[in-house]
Amino acid sequence: MPRDEEATELLGKVLSGRYRLDSVIGEGGMGAVYSATHLKLERPVAVKVLRASMKGESTHLDRFFQEARAAASVQSTGVVDVMDLDVDPQIGPYLVMEKLEGEPLTEVLRRGKTTPEEAVALIGELLDVLAAVHKHDIIHRDLKPPNVYLHRDEKGERVLKVLDFGIAKVRQRHLTLTGEIVGTPRFMAPEQAQGDPLDQRTDLYSAGLLLYCCLCGKPPFDGVVGGRVITLLEKGPTPLRELEPDLPEALHRVVEKALSPKPADRFDTAAEMATALRAALQEPGEAPAGSASRGTSSPPKDKAAIPMLAVIVVLLAIVLGVGLYVFRDSLP
Repeated sequence: MPRDEEATELLGKVLSGRYRLDSVIGEGGMGAVYSATHLKLERPVAVKVLRASMKGESTHLDRFFQEARAAASVQSTGVVDVMDLDVDPQIGPYLVMEKLEGEPLTEVLRRGKTTPEEAVALIGELLDVLAAVHKHDIIHRDLKPPNVYLHRDEKGERVLKVLDFGIAKVRQRHLTLTGEIVGTPRFMAPEQAQGDPLDQRTDLYSAGLLLYCCLCGKPPFDGVVGGRVITLLEKGPTPLRELEPDLPEALHRVVEKALSPKPADRFDTAAEMATALRAALQEPGEAPAGSASRGTSSPPKDKAAIPMLAVIVVLLAIVLGVGLYVFRDSLP
């Protein structure tokens, strides 16, 4: 059965007598996400339902439950709030989350590149969330534009939310076979593609790729399709310097360090990368985007010199005029 039919045939169903599925928000590898209504509270929620084809596989079921537990264990406004986890007798496993209002990073990037300031704000906020996630020994492993959501809260303020912990690596729980590759190739680190051991620096590489996307408006390995992406991961995407040479030098250095092929050459923690990123636009001597570095002429070094010269000329004229008046009156 096509995925869209599998998802839409559940519309109108009520799970566990509480949650009515109203519309499909999106579909992923493990299940569909619905806009739903908590009937007893009359409250809008989001419900993720595990695909019927995966209900009989213990690994998929474990990952589905792990997503709920991983997200719920992190005390951060930047992680989507999971409110319930249950199994409906007819439909199967599902989890209930807060209903988000806004758009995924995918939509932002579809409109083109962001300003350096906006890129730093967005990815800096993402790194703050990752710092909280990593404190719980959780590695997300699937950071990509659809999983970064720009939510508008009840005050209208933007709050970045990280979604989908379905393939996260949680503490010492191993739901991945040795050498098994999970994740999205275009946004994964080289060691992840090779099935090597992972740590928090794997997520930092992915965060670096998202920063790259924001600054140049292009996905990594743009134009490359299929499995060929995997073969290019060690080399990395087209250097940002080639695509956006006028960006501040400090910003280029942050991207290059985050995208180092070897984890040991990257930032050690999300907090360290966030500090370097936010300092990149304030580094002394850096030409801000859109300034003289883009070929515009430099302004006068001392703008006060011209008005001061005018004042001096006026004063000299007054003195000269007074002197001539006195001299004239002194004549016989």
